[in-house]
Amino acid sequence: MTRARARRASATGTTTVKCRPLRLLSTYDDVVEALCRELGTTSAGDEVEFSVYVFERGKSSEAVMEAMTRAARRGVRIRCAVDGSAVSKFTRWCEGSTTLTDELEELQRTLDGFSFTPVKQATHAKFMIIERSHGAGLPSVIFGGVNVGDRFSRWRDFAIRAEGRAVVDAMRDALAGHGGGNASQRDDAEIAFATNLPNGFCPLAWTFPRYFDFPGRFDVRPAMMDLLRDARYRDYTIAMAYIDTVGVDMLDVALRREDTTMTLVAPRTPNVYQDANRKAIKRLVETNRARRGGDSSNLRVYLLDDMLHAKVLYAESAEADAPDVCMLGSCNLKQRSLGQFVELNASIRQPALTMALRRQLRGLVNESLALTVRDLRYTEPKATIEEWLG
Repeated sequence: MTRARARRASATGTTTVKCRPLRLLSTYDDVVEALCRELGTTSAGDEVEFSVYVFERGKSSEAVMEAMTRAARRGVRIRCAVDGSAVSKFTRWCEGSTTLTDELEELQRTLDGFSFTPVKQATHAKFMIIERSHGAGLPSVIFGGVNVGDRFSRWRDFAIRAEGRAVVDAMRDALAGHGGGNASQRDDAEIAFATNLPNGFCPLAWTFPRYFDFPGRFDVRPAMMDLLRDARYRDYTIAMAYIDTVGVDMLDVALRREDTTMTLVAPRTPNVYQDANRKAIKRLVETNRARRGGDSSNLRVYLLDDMLHAKVLYAESAEADAPDVCMLGSCNLKQRSLGQFVELNASIRQPALTMALRRQLRGLVNESLALTVRDLRYTEPKATIEEWLG
């Protein structure tokens, strides 16, 4: 039986750790290259766990599959999971896109040590974990918001490459639902993972996703809210692919503080949910302006002509002893992402990584155009239907 989200807010579970230097992957090619490189450095007895929401046909997908094939032939055990839920099937139908399910099933039949699972629970998390068994190298992970397929090569998105026993164990703990307590405000935690882990279906939550979650554990939203409520942070930059009214109500929590400024970057023409995005952004702009008596100088909204697929919250500290923090991963600011999909996010306070990401976000802002009144136009009931579906 589901519970209202408000009852979950006090039960944040995050798994935190000090970690070796993190690497920001800021292009699709960077991510594909990193995936293939990690697979290429495996040896017999190693284990790979790979999960992605969309795995489409294309040269880049073939490169990843070929790297998996070579690894499996060397004696590496590979577990591959791709979302096979009704949600992803509906999205592929809307986009007219393909999936490599048949090819992955063929690899399972022909390769010892390769297994493939088309996951039925909506699984939006994107990650790869490599366990190395013979001390030839450190275990490593790659995670973020990037799907696999040539169509995504021009999409703007981010992922993280990390290595070391501590970070791999922390990520595994988070994916297993073993939260480490509410650590979103701990400055000694260089990385803190938060996951959404539904374990069933509920008709009431499916019908009213704004008010109810699926059965399971949902820690991403509370972790986001902790960051947005934290008075130590006064300047937020948000880069978000998809957003609905639930998501903008979360952002508005930070804007209610008089000393807070926020920059929001979104795609001008997202591949799906364009009207829902515009409806949500209009709500955020108008709510903020009304509260401040017509003054909206604390909120800057930009639209990027490229497809922006990122899911990033960046908070700059107002205090010298509190480091900047970024949260990134797979979770959109949408009601079903927050309460029905498997998601994997991480809060990161490692200075080299946060500075690199801040430069990337500033670049996105510089490439974007400021929101105009025309950009706030949307069509009903299309926007409401998109919001409910998404």
